Amino acid sequence: MLQNVRIWFQKTGTAKYISHLDLTHCMGRALKLSGLPVWYTQGFNPRIYMTFAMPLSLGVSGERECMDIRLTGKAPLEGIPGRLNARLPQGLRVLGASEPRHKLEEIAWADYEVQLDAADGKLLQSLTELLSQGQVVVTKHGKKGDKAVDIKPHFAHISIEARPGQLALSMRLPCSVSGSVNPGLLLEALKLYKGIELCGKTVRKGLLLEDFSPIW
Repeated sequence: MLQNVRIWFQKTGTAKYISHLDLTHCMGRALKLSGLPVWYTQGFNPRIYMTFAMPLSLGVSGERECMDIRLTGKAPLEGIPGRLNARLPQGLRVLGASEPRHKLEEIAWADYEVQLDAADGKLLQSLTELLSQGQVVVTKHGKKGDKAVDIKPHFAHISIEARPGQLALSMRLPCSVSGSVNPGLLLEALKLYKGIELCGKTVRKGLLLEDFSPIW
Protein backbone atom coordinates (compact mmCIF):
# COMPACT_ATOMS: atom_id res chain seq x y z
CA MET A 1 0.00 0.00 0.00
CA LEU A 2 1.36 3.40 -0.98
CA GLN A 3 2.12 5.98 1.72
CA ASN A 4 1.53 9.63 0.82
CA VAL A 5 4.12 11.97 2.32
CA ARG A 6 4.36 15.76 2.24
CA ILE A 7 7.90 17.13 2.32
CA TRP A 8 8.37 20.63 3.79
CA PHE A 9 11.45 22.53 2.63
CA GLN A 10 13.15 25.91 2.30
CA LYS A 11 14.61 27.40 -0.86
CA THR A 12 16.91 30.26 0.16
CA GLY A 13 20.26 31.89 -0.58
CA THR A 14 21.69 31.16 -4.01
CA ALA A 15 19.18 28.32 -4.40
CA LYS A 16 16.48 30.92 -5.11
CA TYR A 17 18.02 31.21 -8.58
CA ILE A 18 17.49 27.50 -9.28
CA SER A 19 14.72 27.06 -11.83
CA HIS A 20 11.76 24.85 -11.00
CA LEU A 21 13.05 22.24 -13.45
CA ASP A 22 16.43 22.18 -11.70
CA LEU A 23 14.69 22.02 -8.33
CA THR A 24 12.85 18.93 -9.54
CA HIS A 25 16.15 17.36 -10.61
CA CYS A 26 17.78 18.17 -7.24
CA MET A 27 14.91 16.71 -5.25
CA GLY A 28 14.67 13.67 -7.50
CA ARG A 29 18.38 12.96 -7.12
CA ALA A 30 18.21 13.37 -3.33
CA LEU A 31 15.24 11.01 -3.12
CA LYS A 32 16.96 8.41 -5.28
CA LEU A 33 20.17 8.51 -3.22
CA SER A 34 18.35 8.63 0.12
CA GLY A 35 17.41 4.97 -0.02
CA LEU A 36 13.77 5.76 0.71
CA PRO A 37 11.27 3.36 -0.92
CA VAL A 38 9.98 6.01 -3.32
CA TRP A 39 7.24 5.19 -5.80
CA TYR A 40 7.94 5.62 -9.51
CA THR A 41 5.36 6.58 -12.10
CA GLN A 42 4.32 3.86 -14.51
CA GLY A 43 4.88 3.83 -18.24
CA PHE A 44 7.70 3.87 -20.78
CA ASN A 45 9.85 6.35 -18.80
CA PRO A 46 9.27 5.77 -15.05
CA ARG A 47 10.13 8.73 -12.79
CA ILE A 48 9.96 9.38 -9.07
CA TYR A 49 6.50 10.74 -8.30
CA MET A 50 6.80 14.36 -7.08
CA THR A 51 4.13 17.06 -7.01
CA PHE A 52 5.10 20.58 -5.98
CA ALA A 53 2.77 23.21 -4.53
CA MET A 54 2.71 26.44 -6.56
CA PRO A 55 6.28 26.71 -7.97
CA LEU A 56 8.25 29.80 -6.94
CA SER A 57 9.23 32.48 -9.41
CA LEU A 58 12.94 32.60 -10.19
CA GLY A 59 14.75 34.76 -7.62
CA VAL A 60 12.07 34.39 -4.94
CA SER A 61 12.98 32.60 -1.71
CA GLY A 62 10.58 30.23 0.02
CA GLU A 63 10.48 29.60 3.77
CA ARG A 64 7.72 26.96 3.87
CA GLU A 65 7.41 25.16 0.56
CA CYS A 66 6.11 21.66 0.07
CA MET A 67 6.00 18.76 -2.33
CA ASP A 68 4.20 15.44 -2.23
CA ILE A 69 5.79 12.04 -2.79
CA ARG A 70 4.67 8.45 -2.37
CA LEU A 71 6.46 5.60 -0.66
CA THR A 72 5.96 1.93 -1.45
CA GLY A 73 6.59 1.01 2.18
CA LYS A 74 6.47 2.53 5.64
CA ALA A 75 9.32 4.84 6.62
CA PRO A 76 9.72 6.88 9.83
CA LEU A 77 8.73 10.44 8.89
CA GLU A 78 11.12 11.97 11.41
CA GLY A 79 14.09 10.39 9.64
CA ILE A 80 13.30 11.74 6.17
CA PRO A 81 14.78 15.28 6.55
CA GLY A 82 18.23 14.01 7.50
CA ARG A 83 18.31 11.48 4.67
CA LEU A 84 17.42 14.12 2.08
CA ASN A 85 19.49 17.04 3.44
CA ALA A 86 22.65 14.95 3.16
CA ARG A 87 22.08 14.90 -0.62
CA LEU A 88 20.81 18.43 -1.29
CA PRO A 89 22.84 21.49 -2.37
CA GLN A 90 23.29 24.57 -0.21
CA GLY A 91 20.13 26.64 0.06
CA LEU A 92 17.76 23.68 -0.23
CA ARG A 93 16.86 22.30 3.19
CA VAL A 94 14.13 19.86 4.16
CA LEU A 95 12.38 20.97 7.35
CA GLY A 96 10.13 18.00 7.97
CA ALA A 97 7.78 15.38 6.59
CA SER A 98 4.14 14.69 7.41
CA GLU A 99 1.02 13.02 6.15
CA PRO A 100 -0.95 15.46 3.95
CA ARG A 101 -4.08 16.91 5.55
CA HIS A 102 -5.13 19.13 2.64
CA LYS A 103 -5.02 18.83 -1.12
CA LEU A 104 -2.56 21.09 -2.93
CA GLU A 105 -5.48 22.27 -5.05
CA GLU A 106 -6.94 23.89 -1.91
CA ILE A 107 -4.18 26.53 -1.83
CA ALA A 108 -5.70 29.97 -2.41
CA TRP A 109 -3.27 32.54 -0.98
CA ALA A 110 0.41 33.15 -0.28
CA ASP A 111 2.10 35.47 2.19
CA TYR A 112 5.11 37.43 0.94
CA GLU A 113 7.62 39.86 2.34
CA VAL A 114 9.41 42.24 -0.02
CA GLN A 115 12.39 44.20 1.31
CA LEU A 116 13.27 47.41 -0.51
CA ASP A 117 16.20 49.77 -0.01
CA ALA A 118 14.90 53.18 1.05
CA ALA A 119 17.51 55.83 1.78
CA ASP A 120 14.88 58.55 2.31
CA GLY A 121 11.15 58.94 2.77
CA LYS A 122 10.36 59.40 -0.91
CA LEU A 123 9.79 55.71 -1.56
CA LEU A 124 7.26 55.41 1.26
CA GLN A 125 5.43 58.46 -0.04
CA SER A 126 5.43 57.13 -3.60
CA LEU A 127 4.12 53.73 -2.48
CA THR A 128 1.38 55.33 -0.41
CA GLU A 129 0.32 57.50 -3.35
CA LEU A 130 0.38 54.52 -5.72
CA LEU A 131 -1.76 52.33 -3.47
CA SER A 132 -4.27 55.14 -2.93
CA GLN A 133 -5.02 55.39 -6.66
CA GLY A 134 -8.37 54.16 -7.95
CA GLN A 135 -6.64 51.87 -10.44
CA VAL A 136 -3.11 50.54 -10.90
CA VAL A 137 -2.95 49.00 -14.36
CA VAL A 138 0.17 47.09 -15.44
CA THR A 139 0.97 44.51 -18.10
CA LYS A 140 0.88 40.94 -16.84
CA HIS A 141 2.89 38.45 -18.85
CA GLY A 142 1.43 34.98 -19.19
CA LYS A 143 1.56 31.85 -21.30
CA LYS A 144 -1.36 33.13 -23.36
CA GLY A 145 0.29 36.51 -23.98
CA ASP A 146 0.39 39.93 -22.38
CA LYS A 147 -2.65 41.38 -20.67
CA ALA A 148 -3.38 44.75 -19.04
CA VAL A 149 -4.52 44.10 -15.46
CA ASP A 150 -5.67 46.35 -12.63
CA ILE A 151 -3.62 44.99 -9.72
CA LYS A 152 -5.07 47.39 -7.12
CA PRO A 153 -7.73 44.93 -5.81
CA HIS A 154 -5.11 42.20 -5.37
CA PHE A 155 -2.97 44.35 -3.08
CA ALA A 156 -5.71 45.00 -0.53
CA HIS A 157 -3.88 42.91 2.10
CA ILE A 158 -0.62 44.85 2.40
CA SER A 159 1.24 46.55 5.22
CA ILE A 160 4.40 48.64 5.08
CA GLU A 161 7.00 48.79 7.85
CA ALA A 162 9.70 51.46 7.77
CA ARG A 163 13.08 50.17 8.93
CA PRO A 164 16.46 51.92 8.98
CA GLY A 165 17.29 52.41 5.29
CA GLN A 166 14.66 49.91 4.26
CA LEU A 167 10.96 49.31 3.69
CA ALA A 168 9.46 45.90 4.43
CA LEU A 169 6.23 45.14 2.58
CA SER A 170 4.09 42.30 3.91
CA MET A 171 1.40 41.20 1.49
CA ARG A 172 -1.13 38.42 1.03
CA LEU A 173 -1.77 37.67 -2.63
CA PRO A 174 -3.91 35.23 -4.63
CA CYS A 175 -1.99 32.02 -5.31
CA SER A 176 -3.91 29.10 -6.76
CA VAL A 177 -4.17 26.78 -9.71
CA SER A 178 -6.72 29.17 -11.24
CA GLY A 179 -4.35 32.14 -11.13
CA SER A 180 -1.72 33.90 -9.07
CA VAL A 181 -0.43 37.44 -8.56
CA ASN A 182 3.32 38.02 -8.50
CA PRO A 183 4.50 40.60 -5.92
CA GLY A 184 6.89 41.87 -8.60
CA LEU A 185 3.90 43.50 -10.32
CA LEU A 186 3.92 46.15 -7.61
CA LEU A 187 7.53 47.00 -8.44
CA GLU A 188 6.59 47.23 -12.12
CA ALA A 189 3.82 49.64 -11.16
CA LEU A 190 6.30 51.77 -9.20
CA LYS A 191 8.48 52.03 -12.26
CA LEU A 192 5.54 52.77 -14.57
CA TYR A 193 3.74 55.33 -12.43
CA LYS A 194 6.53 56.84 -10.32
CA GLY A 195 9.67 56.27 -12.38
CA ILE A 196 11.25 54.32 -9.51
CA GLU A 197 13.11 51.16 -10.53
CA LEU A 198 13.91 48.76 -7.71
CA CYS A 199 15.07 45.19 -7.22
CA GLY A 200 13.50 43.92 -4.03
CA LYS A 201 14.36 40.88 -1.97
CA THR A 202 11.22 38.73 -2.06
CA VAL A 203 10.42 35.87 0.30
CA ARG A 204 7.34 33.69 0.22
CA LYS A 205 6.55 33.05 3.87
CA GLY A 206 3.89 30.40 3.42
CA LEU A 207 0.95 29.01 1.47
CA LEU A 208 -2.59 29.39 2.76
CA LEU A 209 -6.07 27.98 2.31
CA GLU A 210 -9.13 30.02 1.35
CA ASP A 211 -9.78 30.87 5.02
CA PHE A 212 -6.18 32.12 5.41
CA SER A 213 -5.11 29.14 7.55
CA PRO A 214 -1.81 27.40 6.63
CA ILE A 215 -1.89 24.35 4.42
CA TRP A 216 -0.84 21.09 6.08
